[in-house]
Amino acid sequence: MIKLRIKALLTAVALVLGAATASYAQQAPPGSLSDDGTGYGTPDGRGGRLSEEKREAVRKKIEAVRIWKLTEVLNLDTATSAKLAAYLASMDQQRMKIFREQMMTMRELRRILKTPKPDEQSLSVSLDKLEKSRHTMQVLRDQELSGLKDILTTEQLARYVLFQQEFQREIREMIDSAHRKGDAGRGQMGNGSEGPPVNR
Repeated sequence: MIKLRIKALLTAVALVLGAATASYAQQAPPGSLSDDGTGYGTPDGRGGRLSEEKREAVRKKIEAVRIWKLTEVLNLDTATSAKLAAYLASMDQQRMKIFREQMMTMRELRRILKTPKPDEQSLSVSLDKLEKSRHTMQVLRDQELSGLKDILTTEQLARYVLFQQEFQREIREMIDSAHRKGDAGRGQMGNGSEGPPVNR
């Protein structure tokens, strides 16, 4: 099993996550993965999330580290590494578009269900959209695997699959850690030791 200790990844995003967490611990509600499905929707310290521009900057840093590590783990030459990077970037863009569409549809479902008498036709339309987007996502996964077979050898592809699982786990653990620190910070504020005085 491939064990990753991605020091470069931590260096690339720790400042962003750390800075956000410092304020987030005192101000923001619990965060979540970004709506685009990238997992990089870290808190911005103002009760929300990083701006699209900052989130994109974080994503690019993480993607750069991912390609760097893949080049090392798969022992890729320069040409193959560049080809893989371009291909994965294209797949990621398509995947994010589908995730955004899914999130918009989920919001629409929630909006409809909050009405006194949810319209069944509108619900059916939204459910159909979700079903189609999930099918599209599966087709994209199949296309991605097929395309990777044209770039990587069988052994490299097997190592890539293991790498992806471990890499995504590392990212989610970092984001979860930032959220846990935020929860702990809010708990400390809740004790009132440094909070504003309360008039009784």
